[in-house]
Amino acid sequence: MSKTLVITFTPVTPAPQAGYRVRYWPTNSPLNVTTIAPNPTGSPVAIPGLTETSYSGTIEVSCGGGTFSSPTSFTGVLAGGSPP
Repeated sequence: MSKTLVITFTPVTPAPQAGYRVRYWPTNSPLNVTTIAPNPTGSPVAIPGLTETSYSGTIEVSCGGGTFSSPTSFTGVLAGGSPP
């Protein structure tokens, strides 16, 4: 079954023009990192089509020019979902 991870965070003010870099991975497979593209510009961020039960990741402000803020970590445990 496919599941959706919804990440809710407090956006910074002023909003970053380059958005937020969101990276996530199955908690039991930390080398399997996916970066959302294009960068989301606000909260919440929904990531559909996931198959694992638990995901971890980071959110960073994209400051432009390849510069990012310090990462903020998250972990989400998914339940339910709909068939793919």
